[in-house]
Amino acid sequence: MSSEYLNFSDLPKSILRPLGVDEVAAIIGVSRRTMIRLVKIGTLPKSAFYRSRSTSTPGAWPMMKPTACPMAYFDATTGPLLSSQIQRRMIQQIGRILQGRAPNEIFEIGAMRIDLPLSISQAVYKMVALATAESKVVSDPRIRGGLPVVRGTRIGVYEIADLSKGEADDYILEQFPSLTRTLLEHAKLYASAHPLPRRKGRPDRPRPPNLRTHSISKNLLS
Repeated sequence: MSSEYLNFSDLPKSILRPLGVDEVAAIIGVSRRTMIRLVKIGTLPKSAFYRSRSTSTPGAWPMMKPTACPMAYFDATTGPLLSSQIQRRMIQQIGRILQGRAPNEIFEIGAMRIDLPLSISQAVYKMVALATAESKVVSDPRIRGGLPVVRGTRIGVYEIADLSKGEADDYILEQFPSLTRTLLEHAKLYASAHPLPRRKGRPDRPRPPNLRTHSISKNLLS
């Protein structure tokens, strides 16, 4: 296995926690609907969840273990290219690798070579990205009533995420001089992983881009 591949030992402690459907969906880069479909079809093993659907709150989805992310990532990316039997077998193998019960190496089935270490590494990289995004967002009652904002500014992450649905990144960066391209990506990822509950009868609307902001000092970006 290449030494450049990431594994679970490279993860910050902040991401080693129960993860919701939206968080895992944001990590592996799929929609909430797609993530729910992956849970429903049952290719993820029971060991990937903290509790079964039968014991969870009605209408709620079970919380997932961090190990569910590499399994779900493989399921969403490589899984559709394989037969359902091999797909389940590989997901189970990823589980054994993460538990230390199998070597983290390329899996060969006849003439087929499946790079499980690469798939795991890519999922871990995305988990690190979410942990980094979360570290760049702060919720302080003294700042805009506790609305999650980009650290060092008064820019609401949900406002930026909503604005990005209809505007190009370059336009947003022009309107918010204290925002960097990296911070913008962090804000969008955070908002995707932690969506606000929708209010009935009130459509979501981004605030205008003339929102007052404070400059970000260099030490806050380090």
